[in-house]
Amino acid sequence: MTRRTFLHNGAILTAGIAALSPAARAQTNQNSKLRIYQIGCQGIGELQRSELKGYDKCEFVGFSDVDTKEMDKVAAQYPGAWKEVDYREAFANRVNDFDAVIVDVPDFHHCPIMLTALKHNKHMYGQKPLVQQLDELRMVKEALKKKPEIVTQMGNQRACISGRMQAVGMLKKGQLGKPVEAYVWTGAVERGHYFAAPWSDYGPAKPVKEGMNWDLWKGPLTDDIPYSDEIHPRRWRAFWATGGGQLADWGCHLLDLLYFAYEMPSPEAVVTTTIKPATTGHSAYNQSTITYPGGGNFAREKFVVHYNDSAIQPSFAALGLPAMKVGANYTMVVCTEGTLLLQADGDLKIFRKGMEVEDEPMPEITRHNHWRDWVDNCLGAKKHLWTPFQIGVRITEPALLAVKATRYPGEELRWDGVAHRFFNNDKANKEIIAREYRTGFAPPTV
Repeated sequence: MTRRTFLHNGAILTAGIAALSPAARAQTNQNSKLRIYQIGCQGIGELQRSELKGYDKCEFVGFSDVDTKEMDKVAAQYPGAWKEVDYREAFANRVNDFDAVIVDVPDFHHCPIMLTALKHNKHMYGQKPLVQQLDELRMVKEALKKKPEIVTQMGNQRACISGRMQAVGMLKKGQLGKPVEAYVWTGAVERGHYFAAPWSDYGPAKPVKEGMNWDLWKGPLTDDIPYSDEIHPRRWRAFWATGGGQLADWGCHLLDLLYFAYEMPSPEAVVTTTIKPATTGHSAYNQSTITYPGGGNFAREKFVVHYNDSAIQPSFAALGLPAMKVGANYTMVVCTEGTLLLQADGDLKIFRKGMEVEDEPMPEITRHNHWRDWVDNCLGAKKHLWTPFQIGVRITEPALLAVKATRYPGEELRWDGVAHRFFNNDKANKEIIAREYRTGFAPPTV
């Protein structure tokens, strides 16, 4: 297969160690280091490197970034590391030179890159939300079934914070009784470090910065997006084509508690209310109701999650809770015998009979390192991983449903999580389930 064919199709035939099964490759690495190739050097990419810095079981051997200046600065810190601006070139030319991939790129690139890595038997650490499109959930799930030995971890590293692990333990063993409902809220949607103002357009085009390959940055997008600092390097999160707004950006840090604690099925319905539908930019003041089947270990026949952005909180008085001032990024689980309130960074409060409990017994937990546990498992260990992709796609699902429903404010969309379609709205199926991919950047078949 020629390089040109690979760049068109996004796939190659592997040879040598790259063609080995993950189990066989783990055996070859028992006494050596996991060779990591990082795609996306900036932003969150720096966190991954810093957390694995000095860990003698792994090494960063290669980097890709569409900003060559940034890539050069990072690669210079790793003597001998190779560089490829286009990740497809790395898979075409260097597929035998790495064992695992860390994916630290904007959301709309996730699925094509992740499926390329899965196709070539590469272990993977991938950023949240796992994908950007509802249909991409299906693609990843189907690919994972074909690659059961691949070791994956989604980047919701807050899962390993002590307070969050304690919250999981309490809910999992039913310490507060059966779950009744949950309330989850993110922060404000406004122009800042990571977000543009809601309902924004891309703004006027500016000269592309030196060293930036803007065409590669656009990757799978079929529409031309003008370069500007309004979208690059961070505010792409605020736009419909490239990110998922606050709801998708924070969903995997807040909704994950429910999935770790309970056997959460796929949602069966979503309705999001907002001032006006999302446009080129994501909307704000979104209040989403996500309905799950209940019964069994749930207190009601339906388990409902109220998921809002813009720091929209529930009425604590209506829930029989004391008056309190809390900020953004919280998960609150109301149970039959008490209520748990958990901040994203692990601050945990327990309420019983309307009062905060100061001496609630806390479960014992085992310390985990989100990054190093992944590396160890890639090398054959059997440590608990908090968020392998198999659960990562499930956590991403309700976040994407809430986001996509902002195009249909106030309309309840009935979701079939097996078929990955809405069974009551054909228009929504055509408009918010999937995207078209530019030739050469579509997710490959695994």
